[in-house]
Amino acid sequence: MLRIGPVQLDSPLLLAPIAGHTDIAFRILCREQGGVGCAYTDLLNSRAILKETSRTLDLARTNEFDQPAGMQLYGNSDDPLPEAAIWAVDHGARVIDINMGCPVDKVAKQNGGSLLLRDCGNTTLLAKRIVDAVARHTNGRVPVTAKMRLGWDPEHKVAPILARALADIGIAAVTVHGRYTVQFFSGQADWNAIGEVVEAVPHIPVFGNGDVTQPEHVVELMRVSGCAGVMIGRGALRTPWIFRRAKALLDTGTVGPEPLLAEKLDVVLRHLELARTYDGADRALIRMRQHISWYGKSMGHVKPLKEAIRLAPDFESVLQALQTARAAFADFALPSLALSRTFPPLHNVDLGHEFANQTCPAPASE
Repeated sequence: MLRIGPVQLDSPLLLAPIAGHTDIAFRILCREQGGVGCAYTDLLNSRAILKETSRTLDLARTNEFDQPAGMQLYGNSDDPLPEAAIWAVDHGARVIDINMGCPVDKVAKQNGGSLLLRDCGNTTLLAKRIVDAVARHTNGRVPVTAKMRLGWDPEHKVAPILARALADIGIAAVTVHGRYTVQFFSGQADWNAIGEVVEAVPHIPVFGNGDVTQPEHVVELMRVSGCAGVMIGRGALRTPWIFRRAKALLDTGTVGPEPLLAEKLDVVLRHLELARTYDGADRALIRMRQHISWYGKSMGHVKPLKEAIRLAPDFESVLQALQTARAAFADFALPSLALSRTFPPLHNVDLGHEFANQTCPAPASE
């Protein structure tokens, strides 16, 4: 069993904080599918937390169905990160994570995220202030962790050195995305370089991250790098059930079957229900319009369904489109997608739109 400081995890698999996606509805959805050890909120701005802006309060929501919950904070030495961390603890965080890896301008231009990799000394001092504040406030009950990239660019691979310094001041675990800031999400994650961080900090868990879109990737990343666990980001957006399948592979050596298309549609319907429960019908409609393209990557050629959802004028139209698709595939015992394959003609099913006789291509790579 894996621990982050005093926090026991039931699985070595973490749901990454993903801007715009990991709201409470999606986190609970992934947990319900099984295999999630800890799930993280969207990135939280430290100043916005203390102002308690409505948007930040939405992003930071958690409850008893969403535990253990991690809250990821971003900012720099001039920001009230220790105070924000205390706020997060008081609002349900079981783990506090410091963002040291986000490459996007919204974060990095505020001297947070990946820019923290350019001054390891000051970053370590900042982390110590946060660790000390949280330790005093919780009597050591809540660990502080950090998520980083390998460095700003290949000429400045600082992750092993920074991770060692962070471990020395009390950081309980580090997650390493196997790319440099200048890469954004291009190229291929360097899992061997994650292994260099593992070697640098043998006394705390290191979680690998980057290009994990299949259960088998989890096992391979852990084998190549020696990391204690894996954080999954974009792979979870298309397949929230990836945690369950990866955990089964780790536990038994067998990944288990790919969910049937009907089962995947059940998950999408559940996501819609959770979004309505936590955010109301209007915001649930917007969320599903945004998310259906991710789900579609795991379902083959379901363009008519995706278009129906994108063009839906209201929540009930989205619900009806999904229920119609679910009913159409209820009796099929084929996985929706493994390798390239073609669905049999649906001559006896009245879909009411163009689902019949579609080709199911292989998934697009990330």
